[in-house]
Amino acid sequence: MSLALHELLLCCRQLETDKATERRKEIDKFKRLLQDQETVQQLDRNSDARHGKQLNWDTVFRFLQKYICKEIESLKSAKANVSQTTHAARQKKMQEISSLVKYFIRCANKRAPRLKCTELLLHVTDTVKDPTTCAAYGADYSSILLKDILTVRKYWCEITPQQWAELLNIYCNLYLKPNSAINRLLVARLIQTLTRGGCLQTEGMHNKFFSFFSAVVHRVREEKNLPGLDQILAALNIFLAAASLNCRMRVCKLGEEVFPIVLRVWTLQRPKDALKEEIVEFFRLMLRVHHPRGAKTVEEGAYAFDGDKWQRNLYNLYDVLMCEISQIGSRGKYSSGSRNIAVKENLVELMSDICHQLFTEDTRILEITQAAYAVTQRDHHGSGAPSKRRRIELGWEVVRDKLQRSKNDFDVIPWLQISACLIARHPMSLPSGELTPFLAVLHQLLAEQRRGEKAIFVLKCLKEVAICQKQKPDVTVTPKSDLQKLWAKIWAVTLRSLSSPQTEADSFALLGVMLQGVLVPADRDFWKIFSGSAGKPSSSAVQCLCLALTSCIVPDHVTSKLELHSHDGNGGKRLLKEEIIKWLLFGHLDNEVEDMGEHTPLINQYFSQPSFQKSLVSLTMKNSSAAMEYFGSFLECSHQHKEV
Repeated sequence: MSLALHELLLCCRQLETDKATERRKEIDKFKRLLQDQETVQQLDRNSDARHGKQLNWDTVFRFLQKYICKEIESLKSAKANVSQTTHAARQKKMQEISSLVKYFIRCANKRAPRLKCTELLLHVTDTVKDPTTCAAYGADYSSILLKDILTVRKYWCEITPQQWAELLNIYCNLYLKPNSAINRLLVARLIQTLTRGGCLQTEGMHNKFFSFFSAVVHRVREEKNLPGLDQILAALNIFLAAASLNCRMRVCKLGEEVFPIVLRVWTLQRPKDALKEEIVEFFRLMLRVHHPRGAKTVEEGAYAFDGDKWQRNLYNLYDVLMCEISQIGSRGKYSSGSRNIAVKENLVELMSDICHQLFTEDTRILEITQAAYAVTQRDHHGSGAPSKRRRIELGWEVVRDKLQRSKNDFDVIPWLQISACLIARHPMSLPSGELTPFLAVLHQLLAEQRRGEKAIFVLKCLKEVAICQKQKPDVTVTPKSDLQKLWAKIWAVTLRSLSSPQTEADSFALLGVMLQGVLVPADRDFWKIFSGSAGKPSSSAVQCLCLALTSCIVPDHVTSKLELHSHDGNGGKRLLKEEIIKWLLFGHLDNEVEDMGEHTPLINQYFSQPSFQKSLVSLTMKNSSAAMEYFGSFLECSHQHKEV
């Protein structure tokens, strides 16, 4: 044993003395020795080599625990009624002990986790479970557990299922029965971390925690501002997501029980963003568990412990979300400066899932009273519901009204997001009879504003409608039908939207989907884009071209005007395919520049894709010598670029 370790060992043995004065002297020496570089390095080597008979970090920690036990015994035997000076001295000493434990753990694990996790947890749990030591060191030890033990990933693998359960049980009880010595916000953060660790590392922890989370959420009714509620709801979401794999029915039961309370927090407490995020995640999780893959019926896989209660929960949530989205629009009207108009994606997805469950083929009005809910058919004669009832409108007619009534982007854009998400996630939720009127509204919005932020969301929504229409076998489109006329008008407006850098990518995406779905044939204006110098190749343009070449027949020529400027050296007319390849391979280059090295990466990005290769092959067919020449020059330059 080295001289440095021998001195540390003697110091550690003196920490067990019964004399408080000598312990105080030795602990000062102990701190100095831990700052010695040689001592630390030797302890690291012994701990890594696992020499049982050599002094290592675990051995030193056992001595430190004995010292703490001596101090705790002294604390318990001390008189309770003392002067303020004596009480302040005791508080200072307790704080020094907690600081010493924290310093020692960080010193030992600074380079790598060398202390045994089992001994650390045993020391923490024993301290927190004892009322006397918890009052003295509970807050500091809980902080050590959160910041210095549970942050070490290696320890997560060493903690046993029994230890996870015991720790959760301790801190769940502390949250339900608050201890003045430990901040409940800290307890809530520990519960969140322990729940994540327990659900990730173990199985079968579900039974006892159903009752705990039920009790915690019900506590919200008694305490208006429950500390750490966002952490508690985060822990609840983690637990429910894990438990739903094996205990779906119990998860549904608990979710239906606490659903109204969580909704009440949203409506009455004006939660901050962190808490609102967890509330939204809770509702999304409940919908996934009750309605996997959007199932509406039991035959499709839907389940509810109490069907009537769950349906009432959905109606209430729909009402709250409608108010929330309206408030977003109202706040936007009076906001100054730049502000993000779009609604957060998680809220959009939640609203779309709710609409999918509640929207039916027939437009309905929901009449709500305090005691019951009743669904009635819409009264087309204008007779209103009784004045004591609240009315909630359901159906796609509501969505169309929201898009038409206001000219304010803050009102329209959220419903464009919701519509696009709803159609993308649940295509069958859009009735076939709604296609024409809904498309008419979208066309009107796109025609009014072909540029700007609103146009982007209109284009995205139109893209989802185009994809959705192809999945409806009962929809027949004839050349003179209203649906076909609308798509033709949308095609024309979308082509004009290509001139705006803001909407170019979404416009090309919509054009590609329309061509792929055979909704509109490619006209001369479309092919002009890829046969002239007005537009240069971009990622979205090339992707759209790939779809067009694999979905449409490329004409030989576009217009006579184009042909006038498309003669080769021999006086012949240049084919459209040749123009497209020239645009594709040399579109980014000026006529005076011969090096295409800067443009090659864009083509290389798509060259590995089968659709792009198929498109190039289709362009070089039918004995087009000029096309073959362009294609060969591209391959040669691309090969040189890769070598460089």
